[in-house]
Amino acid sequence: MTDADTPTDPKADTPADDAPPEDDEIDRRRLIRWIAVLAFGVPVVVEVLTFGNIINDELLGGGDDPTPTAAATETDRPDAVGVDDELLPETAATETITTSEVRQTEGGRTYVFGAEVENTTEEPVELRTQRLRLRDGERVDGVSSTGSIDPGESGVVTAAWSIPDSAMPGAVEVTAVRGGETVFEGFVLVEQPVVVG
Repeated sequence: MTDADTPTDPKADTPADDAPPEDDEIDRRRLIRWIAVLAFGVPVVVEVLTFGNIINDELLGGGDDPTPTAAATETDRPDAVGVDDELLPETAATETITTSEVRQTEGGRTYVFGAEVENTTEEPVELRTQRLRLRDGERVDGVSSTGSIDPGESGVVTAAWSIPDSAMPGAVEVTAVRGGETVFEGFVLVEQPVVVG
C-alpha cells in the first residue's frame, strides 16, 4: 500500500485553533467561582453584621442615644458628670450639680449649669465657673461664683452661656478655692444635658 492509498484521518485536518485555549478556560472558571462566592458571601456577611449589631444594642446595652432632646440626662461618656453627681470628688468640700440643661427659646440656646457647695471643711471655700467648652471644641466665656462660703455653710453657683443652635456643651471650666488657695482648676466633662423649651 502506498502513501497515496493510506486513508486520511478527518480529525487531523481540523485546525487546533478552533478550540479555546486551556488558559482561557481556567480563567473563565475562576471568574465564575469568584462571582458565585460574592453572590452568596456578601449577603451572608451583611446579615451576620446586622444580627451582631442587634444583639449588641438590645441585649448588651450597646450604643448611646445622642439625641439632644432625650427625656433624661444620659451618661454618654463614663467620666462625665450630671445632675446629682459630685462635681469635684477630689476636693474636701461637697459640690453637687443641681442644674445642667439647654434652654431653647426663640432668641436662641442657653446652657444653664448650677451647683450647690456645702463647706464641710474648717476654712472658707469658693467655687467659680469660667469658660464652657462645646463638643466641637469652641469655647464660650463667662464667669460665676458662689462667693466665699464659711465653714459649715453652703452656697450656690449658677452659670449661663449663650451657645449656637444645635451646639451641645462638653465641659465646664471650674476653679475650687479653699483657704485662699486653688485646690482645683480645669475643665470637667459634663453629660449630655436635656433640652427644655
